[in-house]
Amino acid sequence: MITDTPAVVRRQFTLTALVLPAIVSLVSLIVQGILLPQLPETIATHWAWNGTPDGVGPAWTMLLTTLLIGLGIPAAIFAMGRSGLRRGDHGAGYRSLGAVALSVAVLIGGLGVATLGIQLGRTDAAATLPPLLLPGVLLPALAAGIVGWMLQPHVPWQPTASSSSADVPVRPGERVVWLQGVSLARGGIVVLSIALMIGVAVGVPVVLLADPAASWVSLGVVVLLVMILVTTVRFHIRVDPDGLTAVSAVGWPRIHVPIADVAAAEVVEVSPMGEFGGWGIRWSSQGKGLVLRTGEGVRVQRRDGRTLTVTVDDAATAAGLLNAYASLTPGPRRD
Repeated sequence: MITDTPAVVRRQFTLTALVLPAIVSLVSLIVQGILLPQLPETIATHWAWNGTPDGVGPAWTMLLTTLLIGLGIPAAIFAMGRSGLRRGDHGAGYRSLGAVALSVAVLIGGLGVATLGIQLGRTDAAATLPPLLLPGVLLPALAAGIVGWMLQPHVPWQPTASSSSADVPVRPGERVVWLQGVSLARGGIVVLSIALMIGVAVGVPVVLLADPAASWVSLGVVVLLVMILVTTVRFHIRVDPDGLTAVSAVGWPRIHVPIADVAAAEVVEVSPMGEFGGWGIRWSSQGKGLVLRTGEGVRVQRRDGRTLTVTVDDAATAAGLLNAYASLTPGPRRD
């Protein structure tokens, strides 16, 4: 019987997010390698909605896709969750990551084999897409995700009890400003960089070999990944009489909580994966978060019940100053 210990959580996550996806990808690569000699040099790699091919490429493209995406994404997911689990973190976020990793491996590996399988013995790249091919791959991938979820123990995240904020006395009319910077944790940078490298590795062959529409989509994905990385690396946090403001080092995105909306602020210990399922600007059952690392942060309770959590050093001073200003500022009128 599985007991919900940190060691078991780590072991089952490793099995689901790394070991099983690696086995699935390896089997898919072996099967594709066996089929490769029976295929034309150029095959259909993409189809229009009516099932006719609208993108072609070398037959080995599917093996490369399986390697880079089918194995690369689970490896990136495993890297994302490993450090947190080693610290003792847990929760549905990690469990979901493991399930997604296994599902992606089955999906990409299955698509690779199916794409080559329907073109066996052909001499051209004009194979029509069978109507049941996609459902026949998507359903096993969905089932694999469910299996991946069930393989991991159910260990819900319990939010850490808040600490006390500092006492920051502020007199009416006095202007006190608190400034701090926070950078994305090394684990987050590694994961986003791996995702970017995978996007570039996949996008280059598409741009060179596929139709213009697919090329633009691939370029768009790469640009989006670059923007996410650049805008998430560092934020500047400010608390002043206007409230709390968090701005990316490049000027966007910007998060602001007006002081009139602040009901209370407190210090909390934050687990990005356990509470929010990852790093960056996130939403979860715990509310909105700007979570760039594990550790202390300030959680702002708005008057309408919403919350904002920001991971930052010296959170006690930030929370204390927000509480001081909030006590001097009347809340919005409610009719």
